Amino acid sequence: MELLAIGDVTVDLYLALPGLPEPGGDAHIQRMILRAGGSAANTAAVAAALGLPTALIGAVGTDPMGEWARAQLAASGVDVRNVQRRHEAPTSIITILVTPDGERTMLSYRGASCFATLREEDRARLRRAAVLHLSGYALLEESPLRCTAMTLLEEAAAHGLPCAMDPGLPACRMAPEAVREALLRTSILLLTEKEAWILFGPDPQRGFEEAPSLRWIALKRGEHGCRLLGREGEDIAVPAFRVPVSDTTGAGDAFNAGFLFGMACGARPEAAALLGNAAGALACTVWGVVGSFPNRMAMERLLQEASRDPDWSSWRALLAEAQDSLRRSPMLGKA
Repeated sequence: MELLAIGDVTVDLYLALPGLPEPGGDAHIQRMILRAGGSAANTAAVAAALGLPTALIGAVGTDPMGEWARAQLAASGVDVRNVQRRHEAPTSIITILVTPDGERTMLSYRGASCFATLREEDRARLRRAAVLHLSGYALLEESPLRCTAMTLLEEAAAHGLPCAMDPGLPACRMAPEAVREALLRTSILLLTEKEAWILFGPDPQRGFEEAPSLRWIALKRGEHGCRLLGREGEDIAVPAFRVPVSDTTGAGDAFNAGFLFGMACGARPEAAALLGNAAGALACTVWGVVGSFPNRMAMERLLQEASRDPDWSSWRALLAEAQDSLRRSPMLGKA
């Protein structure tokens, strides 16, 4: 059982500041943190932290930052043998401006991520996977990475492998045609309400009309939890977990990991959604997620606390199922 993720691999520079300056203004940085990142990489790292064997397809530059990012991901439990070293550009970097409310503004340089080409070892990895997860950042522009992602997605779907996609807001806005093409081979769609509106208008159920293979849509709603939609008419609002917020960067990626972890472990989609909400909540308590995401035991504690809360009484059976999935995770030694 393995999650195979494909997308950008970045170095994330977090800068905490009291507020965003006006154009031409100045701001005093209160804190600086460096993390490995990228949407697909974040999802892979959190899935690995929960105990799911995880591999990543992407690219870094040949510069020291690229080696550092690969090392950070490997230390987080991600198999990085399919993360290529490319000479065409420096390692991708994102500057993330974080204000006291935990919200973030991102400035991105795509860099070497765009140059991940399809190799035979990537196809071999695909044959070992239980689920393929695609980050929409891979679709942003015509590039070797987009070609690699679309080819692997097509091959995975042809072999009946479940395919998940998080399109991301930039791809929904800048590359909607590529997103819709990928959607034709997607069985699990993970996206925000804003992204769903761009793709489907006011009714996200339209996604099932456009994508014949689509089985589940998880609408991420931040502090309001998520909404789980199914092809058979399921429509379930799943509540959020309340946690102190330090930084919301990577919370959506962590949700993806929790949800896909639950599905891979055989949990019902509703329990998988609870795991997604719990992972997204824990991601908000730390800066970044690669190397900082709380471990599986922290997830168990969060679920256990909720099961004792009277407000969660109607969810206790699903909370117990979610906890059972964590205890049965494929890599029990990774706490």
